[in-house]
Amino acid sequence: MKKPAWRLIEDGAGDGRLNMAIDRAILTTCDRGLAPATLRLYGWNKPTLSIGYSQNAMRDVDEEQCERKNIPIVRRFTGGRALLHQHEFTYSLVAPIPHPEFPGNLTGAFCAVSKAVICSLEKAGVAKPEMVGKDKRIPRMGQSRSPACFSASNHWEISVKGKKLAGSAQRRLNGAFLQHGSILLNNDPELAHSLLRYSSEAEKKTGLKQLILNTLTLNEVLPVSLEWGKLVHCFKEGFQETFSGLWKPEPLSPLEIELVKGYLSEPVSSGFFSTR
Repeated sequence: MKKPAWRLIEDGAGDGRLNMAIDRAILTTCDRGLAPATLRLYGWNKPTLSIGYSQNAMRDVDEEQCERKNIPIVRRFTGGRALLHQHEFTYSLVAPIPHPEFPGNLTGAFCAVSKAVICSLEKAGVAKPEMVGKDKRIPRMGQSRSPACFSASNHWEISVKGKKLAGSAQRRLNGAFLQHGSILLNNDPELAHSLLRYSSEAEKKTGLKQLILNTLTLNEVLPVSLEWGKLVHCFKEGFQETFSGLWKPEPLSPLEIELVKGYLSEPVSSGFFSTR
């Protein structure tokens, strides 16, 4: 049996709008059968707030605060809630549907990717990262639902010592899926919290408590800070050990580059980018 092909892209820190456009372009080409399964590793060159594909920005995001603090807003092509990308290591994984390494449903694929993330974190020196399942869930304080991604863990996300270390979200098309994952290196919960809207002062106070108590950063669980290159190496090894196939570093295709340019030129009314 022929081994599946995997493309590896290492991009380093980049602009938020560009990051989202690249991931969307890879998903689009893979959905059309024109790109292999792809693991992309990258960061963010300035604080950027991303919101989930279906998240209500007017309800959940304080755009005035974002503008005042010069923080761009972008909409992810995956689901989930708002996340301030700042000191962060991000992965995106795109794979065709069907694919021999993944079950044919969201839950199965999510679980498979989370196993690769756990393997990668263990290689980085993280002790006992756990997958949050139906019988193990990080509880929220009170009954309110915070608009912040790291205020609570959903099924198949990664926790350490009962706190969320890696947040993830997935989007599935007919012929491919995209999973985003964020691992915080450091954290500024007060800044992230200040960019979000809440229905009352009491809910706002509870939201900040949720964010602080339920969030963990990589630098908090490791005795020394990892260099970016070392973390990239750990994730490359972790994913390659988890998913068999022929792994090869390759750039974006000419079609993907054209798609990226088109996505970046889309008007604000498209809903994927803010004006800032």
